[in-house]
Amino acid sequence: MRESQRRSGIARNLIRILCIGAMATPLSLAAPAMSQPESPRPSGRTIGLVLTSWTHALYETPSKAECPAGLQAGEEEQMRARKDGDEQLRRFGSYDARGPNGEASRFLAWRVEDPIPFRELQTKVGYGLNLDGTPDGRATAKSCKHEKFTSPEGEAVDNQMARVLGCVAGWRSDGFNTGFIAVEFHNLATNRVLVEITGVDSETNDPDVGVNIYKGRDKLVASAPDKYVPFLIQRIDDRFPRYTHTAHGRIVDGVLITDPIPVADFPGIWVNVPVEHRMKDLRLRLKLTDTGASGFFAGYEDLKYWWNMHGKGAAAAVGKFSQAGVYRAAHRYADGFPDPATGQCTAISTSYKVEAVRAMIPHPVAKALQTRVAATGEGRY
Repeated sequence: MRESQRRSGIARNLIRILCIGAMATPLSLAAPAMSQPESPRPSGRTIGLVLTSWTHALYETPSKAECPAGLQAGEEEQMRARKDGDEQLRRFGSYDARGPNGEASRFLAWRVEDPIPFRELQTKVGYGLNLDGTPDGRATAKSCKHEKFTSPEGEAVDNQMARVLGCVAGWRSDGFNTGFIAVEFHNLATNRVLVEITGVDSETNDPDVGVNIYKGRDKLVASAPDKYVPFLIQRIDDRFPRYTHTAHGRIVDGVLITDPIPVADFPGIWVNVPVEHRMKDLRLRLKLTDTGASGFFAGYEDLKYWWNMHGKGAAAAVGKFSQAGVYRAAHRYADGFPDPATGQCTAISTSYKVEAVRAMIPHPVAKALQTRVAATGEGRY
C-alpha cells in the first residue's frame, strides 16, 4: 500500500513538473524545438501571436473605380467568346480546356490564349511595404523596374500582385477568398502560423527584439464570427523545422517591424489541397494591441511555388478568372529577383493583410526528465 502511494505521489509530482515545463518559455526549462537555431532570447518579456486571417492586401472601392473595364472574365466567358467555343467544349468537356489539344489552362496556361483581354487594375493607391527601398521602382540588383503604389499614408509601396488579382472577383472582399479559403485558414491547423516576439522591454518602443515564426498545430477558438479567443495555448509543430524562421526586429510606436527574412516557407491549404508558399525577403509590420495584432506580411512571392499552388485547385470556376490571364499577368508584373541569364524577374512583390490574437506558445520540457521517466518508469500509474 505504501509503495503504491509512493509511486502515485511521484506520478503527481512529475505531472505537475511536465505541466509547468510545457507552459514555461525560459531556455533553462526548454529544449530546442527545431533543428534551426531560434533568434537570441535577450532578457525581457515574450509576446506570442497566432494568425487568424491571411488575405491579399487589395485596395477596393464600392464603385470598383479601380477596375474601369470591369472584373476579369472567367473560364466560361473566355470559352464562349471563342468562335469555336461550342465545338471546343463539346470535344473536351470543360470550360478551362481551351488549349489547342484541350490543354487545361490551370495546368498549361502558356498553351491557352484569351480572346477577352486582361482587365488591368487602374489605381495609384495600394497597400504593402517598400520592399526594394526605392521611391520610384527603379531597377536594383534584386528588382526589375516597376510602378509603385502609394499607400493611404503616403508611402511608396510594392505590391505588384495587386495588379494581378485586384480585378478578380474571387480575391476581392466579397469573393470566395473570404467565403471559402478564409474558412480553411480558421478551421485547419495545416496552415497555422505562430509569431513569437522575444526580449521585449517595451511594447511601445524597443530597438532590439527577436522574432521567431513557427508552424503551429492547434486550431483557433472563435467566440463569435471573426472573433477569436486570445491567450490560448498554441503548440509548435516541430515536425517541420523548415517552417521555422527567425529575424531581428524592433518596435516603433507600438508597431513591430522586422528585418528581411531571406527565404520563408509557409504551409497552406488551397481549395482543400495542401500547398506551400515561398516568400523571399519577407518582412513583418504588425501593430500590437493588448489582445492581438494586425498589419502586413510582405515580400516577394516565388512564382514557381505560387503557380504550383494555383495549378492544383479549380479556383478559377469559383473565383471567376482566366488561369492563363492570371499566369501571364503574374509574370508580366514580376518585379523581384531577376534571373541572371535572362533578366526576367522570378518573384512578384506581394502583401498579405493579416490579423492575429495573442497566444501562449509553450516550448518542449527538458529532454532529461522525459528520458528519466521512460527509462525508470517513475511517474507511471
